[in-house]
Amino acid sequence: MLTALASIVLFLAPPTTPPAESPRIPPAVFVTEAPKDAKDVAALKKSAKRGDTVVLKAKIGGRSEPFVKNRAVFMVADRSLRSCDEIPGDTCSKPWDYCCESPESKKANMATIQFTGADGKPLKVGAQSAGGLEPLGLVVIEGVVSEIDDKGTFVIDARKVFVEPAKKK
Repeated sequence: MLTALASIVLFLAPPTTPPAESPRIPPAVFVTEAPKDAKDVAALKKSAKRGDTVVLKAKIGGRSEPFVKNRAVFMVADRSLRSCDEIPGDTCSKPWDYCCESPESKKANMATIQFTGADGKPLKVGAQSAGGLEPLGLVVIEGVVSEIDDKGTFVIDARKVFVEPAKKK
Protein backbone atom coordinates (compact mmCIF):
# COMPACT_ATOMS: atom_id res chain seq x y z
CA MET A 1 0.00 0.00 0.00
CA LEU A 2 2.82 2.40 0.90
CA THR A 3 4.57 1.66 -2.39
CA ALA A 4 1.39 2.42 -4.35
CA LEU A 5 0.93 5.69 -2.43
CA ALA A 6 4.54 6.71 -3.11
CA SER A 7 4.03 5.98 -6.82
CA ILE A 8 0.94 8.19 -6.89
CA VAL A 9 2.78 11.04 -5.14
CA LEU A 10 5.68 10.79 -7.58
CA PHE A 11 3.26 10.74 -10.49
CA LEU A 12 1.43 13.87 -9.26
CA ALA A 13 4.53 15.86 -8.35
CA PRO A 14 5.49 18.34 -11.06
CA PRO A 15 8.69 17.44 -12.85
CA THR A 16 11.66 19.49 -11.81
CA THR A 17 13.52 21.31 -14.52
CA PRO A 18 17.17 22.08 -14.18
CA PRO A 19 17.87 25.76 -13.58
CA ALA A 20 18.43 27.71 -16.77
CA GLU A 21 22.05 28.36 -17.52
CA SER A 22 22.80 32.01 -16.94
CA PRO A 23 23.91 33.78 -20.10
CA ARG A 24 27.59 34.48 -20.55
CA ILE A 25 29.88 35.79 -23.20
CA PRO A 26 31.46 32.75 -24.85
CA PRO A 27 35.13 32.59 -23.79
CA ALA A 28 36.12 31.65 -27.36
CA VAL A 29 35.27 35.22 -28.44
CA PHE A 30 38.36 36.45 -26.59
CA VAL A 31 41.40 35.72 -28.74
CA THR A 32 45.11 35.83 -27.92
CA GLU A 33 46.19 37.47 -31.18
CA ALA A 34 44.80 40.71 -32.53
CA PRO A 35 42.73 40.38 -35.70
CA LYS A 36 44.67 41.78 -38.68
CA ASP A 37 44.15 45.00 -40.62
CA ALA A 38 42.41 46.93 -37.83
CA LYS A 39 41.20 50.43 -38.66
CA ASP A 40 40.30 53.38 -36.48
CA VAL A 41 36.66 53.92 -35.52
CA ALA A 42 36.41 57.21 -37.43
CA ALA A 43 37.72 55.67 -40.67
CA LEU A 44 35.33 52.72 -40.46
CA LYS A 45 32.33 54.95 -39.80
CA LYS A 46 33.01 56.70 -43.11
CA SER A 47 33.11 53.54 -45.22
CA ALA A 48 31.30 50.67 -43.46
CA LYS A 49 27.84 49.46 -44.38
CA ARG A 50 25.38 47.30 -42.50
CA GLY A 51 26.39 43.64 -42.81
CA ASP A 52 30.10 44.39 -43.41
CA THR A 53 32.69 42.46 -41.43
CA VAL A 54 35.08 45.00 -39.94
CA VAL A 55 38.14 45.06 -37.69
CA LEU A 56 38.58 48.09 -35.46
CA LYS A 57 41.05 49.24 -32.86
CA ALA A 58 39.70 51.39 -30.08
CA LYS A 59 39.77 52.33 -26.42
CA ILE A 60 36.90 51.43 -24.10
CA GLY A 61 35.06 54.58 -23.06
CA GLY A 62 32.88 57.40 -24.24
CA ARG A 63 30.51 57.81 -21.32
CA SER A 64 30.80 57.96 -17.57
CA GLU A 65 29.48 54.35 -17.61
CA PRO A 66 30.82 52.77 -20.82
CA PHE A 67 29.35 49.34 -19.96
CA VAL A 68 25.58 48.79 -20.09
CA LYS A 69 24.32 47.19 -16.91
CA ASN A 70 23.14 43.59 -17.36
CA ARG A 71 23.75 43.63 -21.12
CA ALA A 72 26.81 42.57 -23.09
CA VAL A 73 27.19 46.04 -24.58
CA PHE A 74 29.91 48.67 -24.21
CA MET A 75 31.18 51.85 -25.84
CA VAL A 76 34.53 52.42 -27.50
CA ALA A 77 36.28 55.51 -28.78
CA ASP A 78 38.76 56.10 -31.56
CA ARG A 79 42.30 55.94 -30.19
CA SER A 80 43.04 59.40 -31.61
CA LEU A 81 40.79 60.94 -28.94
CA ARG A 82 42.51 61.92 -25.73
CA SER A 83 40.92 60.55 -22.59
CA CYS A 84 41.18 62.78 -19.53
CA ASP A 85 44.01 60.70 -18.04
CA GLU A 86 46.15 61.74 -21.05
CA ILE A 87 45.66 65.46 -20.41
CA PRO A 88 48.31 66.84 -18.02
CA GLY A 89 46.77 68.28 -14.87
CA ASP A 90 43.30 66.86 -15.52
CA THR A 91 41.90 65.24 -12.38
CA CYS A 92 38.68 63.85 -13.87
CA SER A 93 37.34 61.00 -11.71
CA LYS A 94 36.10 59.11 -14.81
CA PRO A 95 38.75 59.77 -17.47
CA TRP A 96 37.08 57.36 -19.89
CA ASP A 97 34.07 59.66 -20.37
CA TYR A 98 35.93 61.94 -22.83
CA CYS A 99 34.21 64.95 -21.25
CA CYS A 100 36.72 67.33 -22.88
CA GLU A 101 35.68 66.23 -26.38
CA SER A 102 32.94 68.04 -28.28
CA PRO A 103 29.66 66.27 -29.06
CA GLU A 104 30.59 66.37 -32.77
CA SER A 105 33.92 64.70 -32.08
CA LYS A 106 32.26 61.99 -30.00
CA LYS A 107 29.66 61.39 -32.73
CA ALA A 108 32.39 60.88 -35.34
CA ASN A 109 34.67 58.76 -33.16
CA MET A 110 32.49 56.43 -31.08
CA ALA A 111 31.08 52.94 -31.60
CA THR A 112 28.91 50.54 -29.65
CA ILE A 113 30.11 46.96 -29.32
CA GLN A 114 27.74 44.15 -28.40
CA PHE A 115 27.84 40.40 -27.89
CA THR A 116 24.66 38.85 -29.24
CA GLY A 117 22.86 35.57 -28.82
CA ALA A 118 21.30 33.37 -31.50
CA ASP A 119 18.33 35.76 -31.58
CA GLY A 120 20.58 38.67 -32.58
CA LYS A 121 19.89 40.55 -29.34
CA PRO A 122 22.55 41.52 -26.80
CA LEU A 123 23.23 38.85 -24.20
CA LYS A 124 21.63 39.60 -20.82
CA VAL A 125 24.89 39.76 -18.92
CA GLY A 126 27.29 42.60 -18.17
CA ALA A 127 30.45 42.75 -20.28
CA GLN A 128 32.70 44.59 -17.81
CA SER A 129 35.60 42.38 -16.66
CA ALA A 130 34.74 39.62 -19.17
CA GLY A 131 37.97 38.67 -20.92
CA GLY A 132 39.71 41.63 -19.27
CA LEU A 133 37.37 44.34 -20.58
CA GLU A 134 37.72 47.50 -18.45
CA PRO A 135 37.34 51.26 -18.99
CA LEU A 136 40.30 52.69 -20.95
CA GLY A 137 41.31 49.20 -22.08
CA LEU A 138 42.72 48.98 -25.58
CA VAL A 139 40.92 46.48 -27.80
CA VAL A 140 40.94 45.15 -31.34
CA ILE A 141 37.53 43.85 -32.38
CA GLU A 142 36.38 41.88 -35.40
CA GLY A 143 32.66 41.87 -35.95
CA VAL A 144 29.71 42.60 -38.18
CA VAL A 145 28.14 46.05 -38.52
CA SER A 146 24.54 45.66 -37.35
CA GLU A 147 23.58 49.36 -37.35
CA ILE A 148 25.04 52.49 -38.89
CA ASP A 149 23.50 55.85 -39.75
CA ASP A 150 24.42 59.49 -40.31
CA LYS A 151 23.31 60.42 -36.78
CA GLY A 152 26.37 58.75 -35.26
CA THR A 153 24.98 55.27 -34.60
CA PHE A 154 27.60 52.60 -35.25
CA VAL A 155 26.93 49.19 -33.68
CA ILE A 156 29.16 46.17 -34.16
CA ASP A 157 28.26 42.61 -33.19
CA ALA A 158 31.59 41.32 -31.87
CA ARG A 159 32.89 37.96 -33.12
CA LYS A 160 36.54 38.22 -31.94
CA VAL A 161 37.95 40.48 -29.24
CA PHE A 162 41.59 40.99 -28.43
CA VAL A 163 42.31 42.89 -25.21
CA GLU A 164 45.77 44.45 -25.32
CA PRO A 165 47.80 43.77 -22.19
CA ALA A 166 48.14 46.80 -19.91
CA LYS A 167 51.44 48.61 -20.20
CA LYS A 168 53.59 48.48 -17.11
CA LYS A 169 54.38 51.88 -15.66
